[in-house]
Amino acid sequence: MKAMNPFSLSLLCVSLLLACLPVPSGAEEGQDEYSSFWKCSDGNTYGLIADGKKRALYLPTGVAPVFFSGEKNGDTYVGTLYEGNQQIPVNGPVTKNSTRVTLRANDGRTWVLDYSHK
Repeated sequence: MKAMNPFSLSLLCVSLLLACLPVPSGAEEGQDEYSSFWKCSDGNTYGLIADGKKRALYLPTGVAPVFFSGEKNGDTYVGTLYEGNQQIPVNGPVTKNSTRVTLRANDGRTWVLDYSHK
C-alpha cells in the first residue's frame, strides 16, 4: 500500500474538520431553515434555528460559525456566545411574549436580541 504524502494527508484532515463545522441544514441549497430572525444590539440580524429546547443563532448567510448555541429552559436562554475567537458563557431572560432575549456574560457584557420577523 502506498503512503500518503504530507500535503494529501493535510488536505484530508482539513476536509474532515470543515465537514464538522455547524452549518444550518439546507443552507447549501439556499433554503430558509430559520424559524425567525432577530435584530441584535451588536448591529447584526441573526437567524434562529430551534429544535426542542436547543437554540442556535447564525448570520443568515448559512455560513459557520454560529453566534449562539445553547438551550431555552423555561423563560431563560443558557449557552455559549461566539465572538471572534472567544467562547463566552451566557444566560438571560426571554420576555413573556417571546420578543426579546437578553444574554449576559459573567463580566457584565450584554447582548439584546429583538424579534424581527419570520
